[in-house]
Amino acid sequence: FAVHYVQKKRGRIWRPGKVTFKCPDPTVCREWIDRLQERLNQEYLRPRRLLVFVNPFGGKKRGVQIYQQKVAPLFDLARIKADVIVTERAGHARDLLQELELNKLDGIVCVGGDGMFSEILNGLITRTQQEAGVDKDWLAAELVRPHLRIGIIPAGSTDAVSYATVGVNDPVTSALHIIIGDCQPLDVSSVHYRSQLLRYNVSFLGYGFYGDVVRDSDLRRWMGPTR
Repeated sequence: FAVHYVQKKRGRIWRPGKVTFKCPDPTVCREWIDRLQERLNQEYLRPRRLLVFVNPFGGKKRGVQIYQQKVAPLFDLARIKADVIVTERAGHARDLLQELELNKLDGIVCVGGDGMFSEILNGLITRTQQEAGVDKDWLAAELVRPHLRIGIIPAGSTDAVSYATVGVNDPVTSALHIIIGDCQPLDVSSVHYRSQLLRYNVSFLGYGFYGDVVRDSDLRRWMGPTR
C-alpha cells in the first residue's frame, strides 16, 4: 500500500510525496491501512466536501486548466468531494453564495485571482450577517464569523492574497495546504459610505490615487497579467 504525504521544499513550495510499503500478510496490510485511515479521520480540520468556484477569465485564462490538471487529482487522492462551478460573469459566485445550500460543506475554494477571492469573501460574509440578523450597514456592528473557510488556488494576475497567506504563488502548494486543513486567520475590515456598506476586505486596502489606478485597470483586464 502507498502512503501519500507533503514534502516541504525550498521557498515555501510544497509537493506531494509517496512511500510504498510491502507486506506479505494481507490481513496485517489491511490493519495498517485501517489504522492510518482512522488516524486521518481524527483530523477534523481536513475538509471532506468543498464547493469550488473556477474563474475561467482571470490572469492568463488558465483557471479551468489549473484546476483540472493540478488540483483535482490531489483532491481525488485525498478523497475530497468537490462540487465545481465555473463562473460565467463578474459577480456570479457572489450571487450563488446567497442561494446555495452551504451547511453540508467544509469550505469554499476560489480558483482565480484577488478579485475572485474578494467576490467570494464578500458573498460569504454578507450571507452570514443576513442569517445572523446583523445590520451590515451599521458601522459599529460586530460581524459574525462564517463557519466556512475559504481556500485560494492562485490563477490570477497578481495573486496578492495567496502570497499573503501561503507565501508563494503556486497552485499545488495551495491545494496541499487546503487538503491538510491548514488555516491562516485574517482580519476583516469593512468600508462604509454615508451609512451604507460598500465592501468587506482583507490583506490590503487603498484609496485615492491607488483606487483610481485599480478602477482604470479593470477596463484593461483583456491584457491579462501585462496590465
